[in-house]
Amino acid sequence: MTINHKTNEMLRAMRTLSVVATVCAMSGVQAQTSAQIPIRQLGRVVSSDSTILRGIASVRQLPNGGVIVNDATKRQLVLFDSSLSKHSVIADTSTNSPNSYGLRSSMGGLVPYVADSSVFVDGESGAFLVIDPQGRFTRVMAPTRASDLFYVSSGMFGLATFDPKGRMVYRTQRRPANQDYFSTRDATGRPRVILMPDSAPILRMDFDKRTVDTIALIKSPVEKMVIVSSQNSMMSYNALNPLPVSDEWALLPDGTIAIVRSQDYHMDWLSPDGKLTSSPKMPFDWRRLTVEDKQAMIDSLKKENAEREAKLPPPPPTPPGMPSMPRRQFMTVEPNELPDYYPAVRQGQVRADPEGFVWILPATSAGAKEGLLYDVVGRSGEIVERVQLPKGRTLVGFGPRRTIYMHHVRSPTSSAIERAEVVR
Repeated sequence: MTINHKTNEMLRAMRTLSVVATVCAMSGVQAQTSAQIPIRQLGRVVSSDSTILRGIASVRQLPNGGVIVNDATKRQLVLFDSSLSKHSVIADTSTNSPNSYGLRSSMGGLVPYVADSSVFVDGESGAFLVIDPQGRFTRVMAPTRASDLFYVSSGMFGLATFDPKGRMVYRTQRRPANQDYFSTRDATGRPRVILMPDSAPILRMDFDKRTVDTIALIKSPVEKMVIVSSQNSMMSYNALNPLPVSDEWALLPDGTIAIVRSQDYHMDWLSPDGKLTSSPKMPFDWRRLTVEDKQAMIDSLKKENAEREAKLPPPPPTPPGMPSMPRRQFMTVEPNELPDYYPAVRQGQVRADPEGFVWILPATSAGAKEGLLYDVVGRSGEIVERVQLPKGRTLVGFGPRRTIYMHHVRSPTSSAIERAEVVR
């Protein structure tokens, strides 16, 4: 199956399922209410030293209770023991490191593999580094399509995962059919607006067959690119959207793909045999955005960027005979391009735990205290519970028996990895 041949069919099927789910919810199926959902707290929290880490992207618990932490900010992989008190750096950017992390931060580069092993994306060599259950690098594995490693290692597209058959499932993005916008110059300097497609493919990479198939399509934010060109230069700017509306996804341990639909906050389930089903809408605290709210949000973004630009040094002088290059501009979407309600799901904040539950961080939640409140969704498509995290913590991974790992930011330059169990 390829994008070129199956895109329209998939989009029609998914729109039909969304309509069916809405009709079912309105035709007698009793809706779940927020009052029926228990809120769970966490038990004793075990924390690491805060001087070791800076920005945690993901973790991988090992069979012996230790954990590998992907510190994307410091560009290092750190191996902790089960008490989180002892550690060793197993990959770094320094020349003394036993393994190279790479020069770019890898937000999603630590991926669970088969039999308690893991792989790490090596962007420079275009390969996967295989890590055994003891945290040791053992071999190098070639991807089927090396050009997709950017999407695998970028957390904004969801977390890449291997299915039970050893095939990697991950999300990429589509490009406009006509991609001549970078080769065409307009001497008048008039800006050209390019809109990206509003859907994105979920792909499956088969290492044995050396194939990549499209298995689903989800809604993605419509990115707006502005290109300004002249005879001597060309600049492109991505218009920042502070409230992107997109579907999110996660791969369950049995190979089922769980898709969170942002339009009405319901789940679609794509089974390993290709069957797509839909469950009813889930309760969500919808918050409306007024015209004034939208304008204030855009004005705030522009003010923050202006303050940041004022602190930057001036650009270097242009060499003689070379055209001057303008400083990259900061652009936002127009206020009327923002949605009328806050999106239901935060981008890149959907995860599946080892028991097959889907953890979702909603964009708004009336029941949250000082920390983040996660919706935990079962296979029936209902929220079975909500889990309250302490202030300043973000979910970054799971262990067995309802164990979770959190990223605790203690200062702009120090973070800690924390482990706790959900109390029932």
